[in-house]
Amino acid sequence: MKNFIKQLVLVIFGLSLFANAQAVSAATFSDVQGDNTYYDAVEYLKEKDIINGYNDGTFGPDKAINRAEATKIITKAFKIDTTKDYEESFPDVKKANWFFTFVMAGKEDGFIKGYDDGTFQPAKQVKLSETLKMVLSAGKVELSKEVTTDVFMDVKEEDWVAIYALYAREHNILLADKEGNIYPGKEMTRGAFAEIIYRTMVVLENNGKEFPIYKNWTTYEGIDLPFEMKYDSEIWEIIKTPHDVIFFNPDEDNNQFSAARIYPNSAKVEVTIDENEAKSSAEVYFNDIKSYFPDAKYTEFTWDKFKALEVLYSDEKIVDWYIYLDSDYVLAVYAQYGEGPESYRSPILIQAMLSTLKYKEVDLNVDDNSEELLATIFKNILVEGKGMQMLNTLPDKIIIETDSVGVGTGAVDYYYSEGVDYTFKYERESDVILDKRKGKTSEF
Repeated sequence: MKNFIKQLVLVIFGLSLFANAQAVSAATFSDVQGDNTYYDAVEYLKEKDIINGYNDGTFGPDKAINRAEATKIITKAFKIDTTKDYEESFPDVKKANWFFTFVMAGKEDGFIKGYDDGTFQPAKQVKLSETLKMVLSAGKVELSKEVTTDVFMDVKEEDWVAIYALYAREHNILLADKEGNIYPGKEMTRGAFAEIIYRTMVVLENNGKEFPIYKNWTTYEGIDLPFEMKYDSEIWEIIKTPHDVIFFNPDEDNNQFSAARIYPNSAKVEVTIDENEAKSSAEVYFNDIKSYFPDAKYTEFTWDKFKALEVLYSDEKIVDWYIYLDSDYVLAVYAQYGEGPESYRSPILIQAMLSTLKYKEVDLNVDDNSEELLATIFKNILVEGKGMQMLNTLPDKIIIETDSVGVGTGAVDYYYSEGVDYTFKYERESDVILDKRKGKTSEF
């Protein structure tokens, strides 16, 4: 896996600036609740006494942040000494100003400079490019000596911000949008600024390890396949068949309708099982794979407790994993993405997904009988007294919504089974399944 991560960094891509957050405790600020994009960042920084809100109990995540405010937050985040007796050195930063010591400390540290006219312009709004330079300079991160390729669609290798954007990309501090852009000239909000500070601090606290963008992703648990993995449910669709699970990010700009091919802006991760009919040992199995793909780069590693082989085609943007479970089964993972603007983020998303892949024991000797099972359930729709009996044949069923009083009926529950990918409308009073719909929905 380490090899895959290193190789992916050599291909053009980036990391997410904004990850969805889930509340696990009461929010500190009334306008940054658990479902807010910046919840984790704001709570983290407030707990460390790095940020403060307003007197009305709000944080103002969508408000612009200026150079004075940004400087204060940076000095506190990276523990820059502000206790010295400073002299004025900017004509627009006076000792009477609340931000005086923070600006002077930042100037002495070197993470801020004035403009050519000698001013600091404390009220000027901060841009993303400036934010990256100030934050990474204050954090004393080790930057690359040079940039040899474009970092994002809108950050070219010759741009002054490229060296900072490269670090941010490689450490998951930033992720390009679907067009491959980060908009370095955009003015920062308090929330977006807090997110960059938070991610940078987490990276430094973990000795330079990439920020875990998967922290609040959804966990997919295999029903018929022995794995679980996190994925960003806002980006990836799931296509399940009796033999595999496909995580699919379609190329909407080119009207992609199938995961059978990779389009310029699409990506997919497919998980399946090989029954290893030859009963080959891990060594023989892996050697066979190497002979099939002689031009690939190979790395053998340990995944969970199992031997595994990675097959990497960097130029083709393909990586395959073969995980040898035993002489009967090999778990195979096939990942690929296109060469369009999405290529700036697709490999990072794939990398993060694979880093969360875990073994989940299932009975692989049980034949898939989902079609037969569904046929039986469908025959008993509108048959009173049979509803729950049929639903109980779906071990993974969950209630996704309840109508306390249905139209012309009693309480109605909507049960969804990921294993068969159907939702069933169930009326309790008559113990009857009223209807079915493909997929996860309560719209009947």
